[in-house]
Amino acid sequence: MLLITGIEDKLEQSICHAAAIKPEKMIVLKSVFPHISQPYSDLMRDIITLVFQKKIGEILIVRSKNEQAADIDLENFLFENPQVKDKLQTIDYLFQHGNPEFPFSNLEEWLNGEKSVAQGIQQSVDLIRRHPFIPSHVKVRGFLIDTEHEKLTEIKA
Repeated sequence: MLLITGIEDKLEQSICHAAAIKPEKMIVLKSVFPHISQPYSDLMRDIITLVFQKKIGEILIVRSKNEQAADIDLENFLFENPQVKDKLQTIDYLFQHGNPEFPFSNLEEWLNGEKSVAQGIQQSVDLIRRHPFIPSHVKVRGFLIDTEHEKLTEIKA
């Protein structure tokens, strides 16, 4: 089993207890964001590689229900990093004209990702299921976990 989860402390332990999974029976990939933003990203490449190398039959995407979406203030970021400001015009051009490689419409959207953790999970489950390199027999499911009560809630994609 492949578990894709957030970076919070003790999240893996809560998931193992809630889903009655032995830690030695799973491989864990940690990600800052609750969504996979691009079908040919490094994270997706890791998932594909693990599916084939480790003969993964099931992928779970589990995030904490208390997880906060990223909130990067682009204006402040540019103020603190003036060297990036010069490159912003090129980056914006890529976001506007580079679809599908850049699925977000601007830099701020890309930096902050999805506002809803559940929506990010749904999109990731769908992306993995539809990916041409993921075998159709691999089950892909998404969950939110209440870490306090160690309760999983499935997110339907």
